[in-house]
Amino acid sequence: MTSPPSRPLPPLTDLPAPPRLPREGTSLVPPGEIIAESRRAILRRLLQVVWAPGLMLLGLWYLLLALYVVGASPTFWFLSLLAAMGDPTYLRAAMLGLGFTSTGLGTAFLVLPAAATLLSLALTPLAPRLLADLQPRRFLTEQAFQQEIATRVTAVLMLPPVLIVLLWPVTVLAGMPQPWSGLGAGPLSSWCLAILALQVAWVLVRRRVTAPKLLGITDAAALHVTARIARDREERAAAARQVRAQDRRHLPPTLGSPALSGASTPRGALVALARIARASLVWVVPAAAGLGWLMFGITDLVTVIVRVGAMDLTATTSLLRWQQAVIAAPVIALVLLGLALSPALSVLLAAGQRDQVRDLRTHEDWAHRARVSPWEARVVGLTGWFSAVFALLGTGAAVLLMELLQVATALTWVAATVIALVLVPLLGLAAAAAMRSGLRDVLYGPAGDYMRREAPYALVAPDIGTRADRARDPAVRAALRKRLQAEGGDHALEIFDLDAAGERLWVDESAPEARDTAVRAADLARGTLPDFGGEGSAFTGGGRTADGQHSDQPEQPEQREQPGHRHDVPDSVTGLREL
Repeated sequence: MTSPPSRPLPPLTDLPAPPRLPREGTSLVPPGEIIAESRRAILRRLLQVVWAPGLMLLGLWYLLLALYVVGASPTFWFLSLLAAMGDPTYLRAAMLGLGFTSTGLGTAFLVLPAAATLLSLALTPLAPRLLADLQPRRFLTEQAFQQEIATRVTAVLMLPPVLIVLLWPVTVLAGMPQPWSGLGAGPLSSWCLAILALQVAWVLVRRRVTAPKLLGITDAAALHVTARIARDREERAAAARQVRAQDRRHLPPTLGSPALSGASTPRGALVALARIARASLVWVVPAAAGLGWLMFGITDLVTVIVRVGAMDLTATTSLLRWQQAVIAAPVIALVLLGLALSPALSVLLAAGQRDQVRDLRTHEDWAHRARVSPWEARVVGLTGWFSAVFALLGTGAAVLLMELLQVATALTWVAATVIALVLVPLLGLAAAAAMRSGLRDVLYGPAGDYMRREAPYALVAPDIGTRADRARDPAVRAALRKRLQAEGGDHALEIFDLDAAGERLWVDESAPEARDTAVRAADLARGTLPDFGGEGSAFTGGGRTADGQHSDQPEQPEQREQPGHRHDVPDSVTGLREL
């Protein structure tokens, strides 16, 4: 992408479809272009900084355990605490009435959070495996690469609490032993708070496992500052190229190219759904969890007031019926299908704006991009509207079916109203935000398939061994020399360094032993130089001279020796010194 230029650039129109670049293997990446020494080096660095995320995870587990205990009936716990200020026996009675014991709670708070934190930290060795194969040059921006590093490490550390929170309602519905039964208002309100706690913990942990801390590279923000205000012009230009590459995936796609129909393919639909879901984590999920906590909390308050004389809240009445789940499941599936196909429908309806595009460059600023490309702005806007409409239709259909089957409750209508008035518009905004940054991924695929960003590193860590092991690999040195020769220019010193490091100076594919570096090392130890293909070499005729005769045959008197036809190459270190 490019920022809005200070001076107008000539517009680019009628561009051909961008060529797809071949994917390079990582086994021949030279050690100088690898960030970390090895996976173990990344793990050692991660273990040095993981103490801060560990403390955050410990606090998260304590909070989740407290929400689990309070989830039996938050209102009843609150009223019991107020009553315990006058008489402590009320709190003990409430604890026993809700199915807990003081010994059990004490043991749980002493053991469970610490054990769960150790379980989360025990997954730390998995993080280097997820980071090693990342290729920085395939990311469009340096910030995107560093964010991916932090996201993968955070996902490893946060995996246990995320699974526990998401699977907790399933354990209740499956009838596993619980202090209370059923998904009542209290448990659901605590579950909504647990989701909010997960999101806050994710953000906090992610800030502590950044790429500069783990890999020792320059922070993307500092690199951006260098690209803007560095004194040296060449340094500023190099930093700018590393900060952001030019996106070759222009919009709208070229007529007749596969990218034009990419959104309607299974790959494009799945990418669109994943992009919208990821944006919904920012736009929809916090609002849904907050409103759910408020709605279920009020319901729990009403329930406690109505049943205050019973003093038995362990047999919690479930607010969710299996008939409602059976109705909601296919409706949700249809809504997800509509969300996945929303970009494809938007591309079809935006065909009329193709002629209004003034520049096919991919600008960084959305306002500038929308101004020069009405087609892209139209697709983004229509995707948001289609997503909101599909969600609204799904909500209405689900409520109507529940009402016809007489399984709808007052809470069902309240939830449907909240979804229609608050969550549906937020979902539309989330879909539009997802397409602003991800429409090219939906139509074309990853940016790395069409460009290579100018970055000093090509790989995070070697897949096997260390960088030193890779430096001793003859295949890696041969590939590097071949690349230097193909680039042109003066690389004589670099090639000489490769040769001095042990690479063969003469390799004949027809000789089986030509790649045997052990034989060459033994020859050097005896003072014998490698075979350069000179006179007497097996590579030049098996001991024949330059004029075609064997060295042991007498030279014909009528033939004169041509000085330019002989190769007087010394075959020993002593002979080389005598030159």
